[in-house]
Amino acid sequence: MRNKDMHDFIEHLEKDVPGSVLRISKEVSYEFEIPAILQHVESQKKNPVLIFEKVRAPNGEISKLPVVVNLFGSRARLADALDTDIHQLPFEYIRREKPVAPVMLDRKDARVKDIVETGDAIDLHKLPIVTHHEMDMGPYITAGSAWVKDPETGMTNCAIIRIMVAGPKKLVVNFNAARHTNYVFQKYKKMGKSVPMLIVVGHHPSFYLGAQTKMLVDEPQIIGGVMGQPLEMAASETWGIDMPVPAQADLVIETELSTSELEIEAPFGEFTQYYGGQRLNPVAHITAVNQRSDAYYLDIMPGHADHLLLDAPMIEAYLFNRIKEVVPGIRGVHMPVSGTARLHAYVQLKKANDGEPKTAIAAALSSDYRLKHVIVVDEDVNIYDDEEVLWAVATRSQWDKDLVVIQNMMGTRLDPSANGILNTKGGIDATTPCDGAFAQRIAIPEAVMRRIKLDDYL
Repeated sequence: MRNKDMHDFIEHLEKDVPGSVLRISKEVSYEFEIPAILQHVESQKKNPVLIFEKVRAPNGEISKLPVVVNLFGSRARLADALDTDIHQLPFEYIRREKPVAPVMLDRKDARVKDIVETGDAIDLHKLPIVTHHEMDMGPYITAGSAWVKDPETGMTNCAIIRIMVAGPKKLVVNFNAARHTNYVFQKYKKMGKSVPMLIVVGHHPSFYLGAQTKMLVDEPQIIGGVMGQPLEMAASETWGIDMPVPAQADLVIETELSTSELEIEAPFGEFTQYYGGQRLNPVAHITAVNQRSDAYYLDIMPGHADHLLLDAPMIEAYLFNRIKEVVPGIRGVHMPVSGTARLHAYVQLKKANDGEPKTAIAAALSSDYRLKHVIVVDEDVNIYDDEEVLWAVATRSQWDKDLVVIQNMMGTRLDPSANGILNTKGGIDATTPCDGAFAQRIAIPEAVMRRIKLDDYL
């Protein structure tokens, strides 16, 4: 049985989840118009997958690839991709996050090999790569899972990083100093060699969820675990079986990432909903493009739910496991979109003692460099509801004793309030004391709540 892919998932949504996919046949430009339409849809508090069937690409022609955007813009869709519900999503991810060895396919069985371009045939300007925000330097590949192979361990690391299109065969790539991509990059730099890098664009959402693992392992194996089937691979055009490509992906770009050649990259609208600053970044030269004959071009809208939610379940799962090691009473972790699903975490505890909230805060802040603020609440507070969490902060915390502040921790340089990668981080203990000496929360009798059905009255 072949790997499930993005086409299977979209067909499932159109058949089984009415209204979750909207196809737009009117012509749109790659520049700004797709993001503008998505933003108008979001302003109506809706989050469907949008498929643009007629997109004018940077070369001025109508692209053969429709553009898919907002595939990851709903926590319910991510849960659907793992056959679970939104509350169990991080726990189902933990259950699946186990290595499953990939399998190699012959070229004829790999859909991504339907169309292969090398040499003069390569032209990224034929692809409907989107320019998203007013000050963006140009079109950016935002749904590219960048694969690099550690030259010492042989393990492949996968990361979604921002990739600017600088020419028909040239990219400029940005990655944070704290990312595993950079550790691998530095090893090649010491060797005086360029970095073999794949850019995978378009696959089943479970593929992308697996590729976001925080584990230091061979990540294609975790992708197989999260997908629930061995990841199918095929030899690349540039490196053969030494650096294979996902066989059922929509698009895979093979590149050589230079460790010496730099060009200006950015501004670019980032997850913080601010522009990331301009800097010199490494250049990648394209050696081959692999594509399905029926390929979609997958785009992720930066700074919106489509961007923010994709990483959230993995961060939640990782933080849950780290905190549970020191605070066994943890009940859940939520990375809210209101905090960019990176900078804020809500932690729900069943407390055993009054020292646990601050212990949970310390454990969380040291577990992800991007995390900036942690709010700890009791198990009667719904961590998926910003209003309830803020109510707990308002009524259950006194900041002379419940506030934690830690200066000069490593953070993300994309936070415009930070000092480079140095960040002041903190947390709030918004829990009630263990001795029970606290006001009682109002409540309507549970039996009445269960008995009353709105349809009988409205």
